[in-house]
Amino acid sequence: MARIGIYIFAAVLLVIGLDSAVLGCSCMGRQPIVKSYSEAAVVFVGTVSKMSHADSRSGFSNLRVSFIVDKPLKRVKTEQVDIFTSSQGTACGFPFEVGNMYLVYGYGDENPGSNTTNICVRTRYLELGRIDDEVEILKTLSAGKLIPRIYGSVVELTRGIYPLRSDSNSRKPMPNIRITAVGNGHKFDAMTDIYGKFRMIDVPAGVYQITVLPPTGMKVGGDYWDETTRSERDYYRNLTVAIGRGESPEGLALELRVDGRIGGKIVDKSGKPVAKGIPVTLVSRLTANKEPGDIDYVNAYTTGGGKFEFFGIPQGQYYVGINIETKPHKELPYPRIYYPLSTDIDNAKIIDLKRSEKLEGLMLILPDVVPTIELKGLVLDKEGHPIKGAIVERYGLYNTEWHEGEDYSMKYIKQPTFEGRVETNERGEFSIPLLKGNKYRINAYKDLLDGDDVNVEVIEGLKPITLVLNKTSKK
Repeated sequence: MARIGIYIFAAVLLVIGLDSAVLGCSCMGRQPIVKSYSEAAVVFVGTVSKMSHADSRSGFSNLRVSFIVDKPLKRVKTEQVDIFTSSQGTACGFPFEVGNMYLVYGYGDENPGSNTTNICVRTRYLELGRIDDEVEILKTLSAGKLIPRIYGSVVELTRGIYPLRSDSNSRKPMPNIRITAVGNGHKFDAMTDIYGKFRMIDVPAGVYQITVLPPTGMKVGGDYWDETTRSERDYYRNLTVAIGRGESPEGLALELRVDGRIGGKIVDKSGKPVAKGIPVTLVSRLTANKEPGDIDYVNAYTTGGGKFEFFGIPQGQYYVGINIETKPHKELPYPRIYYPLSTDIDNAKIIDLKRSEKLEGLMLILPDVVPTIELKGLVLDKEGHPIKGAIVERYGLYNTEWHEGEDYSMKYIKQPTFEGRVETNERGEFSIPLLKGNKYRINAYKDLLDGDDVNVEVIEGLKPITLVLNKTSKK
């Protein structure tokens, strides 16, 4: 039973004195296929027939999972095998389900009825009716002779243009994509099947250059969308696979995307190109009228000559502009403007991008910055005395804020945004420049004293405010 102790130590971070229910799971990365096979006590493909509670083994393996064996791959000689795992996800327990098929690596001793598994090893769910390359490699190992292969999948990655939402991108299997591997005096070709899978079998040891041949209108690339960076420009250019003697590499996860592009440049009012780093925004027409924080968007940044370009954009209708997904703020104090030159969305041009279309030559004129209005104020204690050295902070506000129960990915987008602080003088006075038309939340504190938040809408004739520090600081 020595090996299982090693795996449990690698998989679980123990907190001495705490119950096993609050153990944290921290995996250290999966072992390669051949090494995992070598170190496992048992390996098999099986279907879960039932699950039941078992006596806890230090809190890690209190769930007995019974399998009907479909393919014995190492030291399994019976039609049914029990494997133990934890029923508590915080202790790295594997989430088996009755009726599903799995590739199982069990660790412990040579007795198939006493071995354990967890989410940190190569145990995983298998899809019925599909060839699984890892299983095929394990079958050759079980037969006594490893037959290595280069294999993997190709998907079409459709970009959701709001990058912070977890469901913003989708992946669809790509059939009939040609993959080549060249190296060590050999060349191998493969085509993806209906599931986007490909394989090259019995590949000799060596280093192989992998080439993917995308259909017209698509490009090879991953989830890196800023092609102004070297990492994106070089993506997949030097993709290689190394096959060592007695080893078979991991599968490749290859991605294609439509090569839709929208580009142009920004100039100032005199026609001179703007500097590098000015953000330009592409927003979905469907969400363009929503509140900031609810608008689906992606940014591009000007490069030399004021040029900008959006890459990998899917078919759809869009608006392009400056500050059209948010409001003017300290870092970009320009009013909202839509292409070609409108502050009103009703007069903006709708950009109707076809699949893999390239629209170039858009011209945006950078407007004058939003004027600032000074907010003056006074910070007092509860007895009415001025407080010197109080910290006054300003936070930008949206019209609506995030509330408990809403999409969590919006929490930090719709929360008040910190935009700076000033300190009061010896008379307790302060002055803060605010952008006209914006809304702000103002707060002051000093040592253990704090005051109530004050919301301010910046208009002409903005009146001074008084902040009273009358409670214990939360800062």
